[in-house]
Amino acid sequence: MKSSFPIAVIIALSAMTVQAQITVETTAAQTKDASTSYFVDIPQADRKNTEKAWLKYVGKGSKGKASETSGQYLQLGAVNKNISFEPFDVHSTMVEAIGGVRLTAWFTKDGAALAATDGANVLDFAAKKYLHDFAILHYRTVVTQELKDETSKLKTMEKSLAKIIKEGERSGQTINRNDRSGKRTTEAMTVSEQAIVNKAESIEDQRDMVNSTATDAQASKGANKTMDDLKDDKKDLQKLNESQGRELDELNKDTRAAERDMTTSADRMTAMQAQIAVQRTVVADVKAKLAAIH
Repeated sequence: MKSSFPIAVIIALSAMTVQAQITVETTAAQTKDASTSYFVDIPQADRKNTEKAWLKYVGKGSKGKASETSGQYLQLGAVNKNISFEPFDVHSTMVEAIGGVRLTAWFTKDGAALAATDGANVLDFAAKKYLHDFAILHYRTVVTQELKDETSKLKTMEKSLAKIIKEGERSGQTINRNDRSGKRTTEAMTVSEQAIVNKAESIEDQRDMVNSTATDAQASKGANKTMDDLKDDKKDLQKLNESQGRELDELNKDTRAAERDMTTSADRMTAMQAQIAVQRTVVADVKAKLAAIH
């Protein structure tokens, strides 16, 4: 009789059993005519995406329709030459639990338990490989998405760190710029203060001139006009000096704010660097987990 299960398949199935990461278990048939069911736990999976992937998996190349009744899925005319050279039906259920999804499946043909033409052990291996291949495929998809998500988080953190660094640099630039401006303003204030002193001395000198020309109407008028001009000049210088003082106060205020921002940026940078270090470890662990799936 023609063998339904090539030797190469049996060898591959035997090798599959030593992989403990994803393990397919069986629930023995309770009656002679009942089917043995197979179940596998898929870590990190959710029911919605597992259902979509499973129906696509069992429906590939199938000769019949798929249906769902009260949480039980049925794919008619499924095709897998390792299990049977003839199309068969796949019944399955999915239960979502903490940590993943448990997929349970059993196989029938024409409403009866699928018969093993080359022995129950060969069918058992083939059925386990069928579920195992799907579980590995889907788990790899889940972990690949996890890696994508965690890598995205890392990139977001790195962008945030770059932004924090720039904010700190801008604060430093503000401090340096204000320092230079403050020095110029201080120098200008020194000049204006000296000008005020000089103008006050000129006013005192002019006061003597006013007194000495009091008896000469024309000369007195000119002397008083000069005195008024000197006083106006002094007031302008005082206003300038006050304006320079306010400018210096604003520069100092802005500098203190920039210093506070710089301290805050340094603290945020330290915290973000620590988070990035942790996230890089997370990404590395997920990469290692993905590489270990086989």
